[in-house]
Amino acid sequence: MILRTELRRSTAPVAGIGFLVVSVGLLYSLSGPWGKRTAPWDEQWIGLAQWTRYLALFVLPLVIGVGAWQGLRDKRSKVGELFATTPVAPWRRALPTAGALALAVTAGYAGLLVVGGVQVAGNASYFHLKWVPVAAVMVLALVGIALLGMGIGRLVPSLVTPPVLAVAALVAQAAVLQTGWPLLLTPAFEAPDITVFTSVATSVTLTQALWFIGIGATGFGLFVASRTTTRLTALLPMALSALVVVPTLSGVDSPVVADPDARALVCDDDGPRVCVTRAHADYLPTLVGPAREALALMGKLPSPPTSVVEMPSQGVDYRPPPRDVVPVFLDTWSPTDPAKIRMTVLSGADVPVCDEEDWDAVTRVIVARTVATAWLTGELAPLPGWQYLSEDESTKIQQVWQALQALPAAEQPARVAALRDAALNCRGDLTTLLGTP
Repeated sequence: MILRTELRRSTAPVAGIGFLVVSVGLLYSLSGPWGKRTAPWDEQWIGLAQWTRYLALFVLPLVIGVGAWQGLRDKRSKVGELFATTPVAPWRRALPTAGALALAVTAGYAGLLVVGGVQVAGNASYFHLKWVPVAAVMVLALVGIALLGMGIGRLVPSLVTPPVLAVAALVAQAAVLQTGWPLLLTPAFEAPDITVFTSVATSVTLTQALWFIGIGATGFGLFVASRTTTRLTALLPMALSALVVVPTLSGVDSPVVADPDARALVCDDDGPRVCVTRAHADYLPTLVGPAREALALMGKLPSPPTSVVEMPSQGVDYRPPPRDVVPVFLDTWSPTDPAKIRMTVLSGADVPVCDEEDWDAVTRVIVARTVATAWLTGELAPLPGWQYLSEDESTKIQQVWQALQALPAAEQPARVAALRDAALNCRGDLTTLLGTP
């Protein structure tokens, strides 16, 4: 009965509903990394858990501010002295209030997971439960931060406490993400190498869980403490967890680890071998036909490749494949149009560019791949994704194409094969390999 009353009349629903509205608004916005990386929030389970946690950068200030406002309630209502004279223990009187706030923020996050989960269920072919502990840490973080706000609000009963806490939380998290230390003390850590082929390390998840439990225990302790000694005692859970957590997480370079189940191959061996990872098993029927057409065209090369195999993206321990394998990276695009798939496989346009920071180097790679693909197909055409080239780039393509055509016919296959090998192993200027100075 008391808990139901708290849920109706306290500010707890504001925290839960506010969290859900702000989070959904951000995720559906056109800006932000959560829709642009290789594990988008609405297409992969690990992406859903990771990017909804990243939103903590924006929503935790709201949660701690609402928690602090809740902690000010007795002061605002001027009932502190009245409650102090009741025989009920402070912690028992505080349980409904704390429970209502905890339930509200948990329900808000659960609603966010439902919104994303419905979309992921319709898009992802790889279902796993490794994302659940990652999301559970966010629940602990939300509850812990909300209780900490309540405790500080009771400790510093001023109307400026909630906004000051909210701004401080935003600044602190931004500083942590910028400086990298102690990066994993916030649930909002961003790991650019998170893909469908990775998960968060169990040790990191457990350590973060301990940290946020300590924060929540300290917040609740501060909320029920009435004397200086008990307030100092309330700091112990957070202090003790920090003694374990900070040294442990400070030595972690990246929270992500490879997911071997997602990287396992699913193959079609009824003809030249075509394989995709388990994470993208639904792409295999679409990929098989165009991939085998590309392999047939590559048959004119010396020691031609004999299979097409999906590899994890470059950020996950990328290693050059064997020479008889044509790699594809379906983590960055979805195969739909057969002609585009064939061109992508032929051109190696799916292979990561070795020096993406140097635009001139990128341009020369695109020029070389365009010409090599034209030699295989017999038609000079733009590569998928590079239909709009500058006049200088188009001129360079014509020059390299003419240089390759001017070589003896017996030498041309060797030049194209050398280009493919150099591209896979990041060696040399690819345009030079085709006959230009």
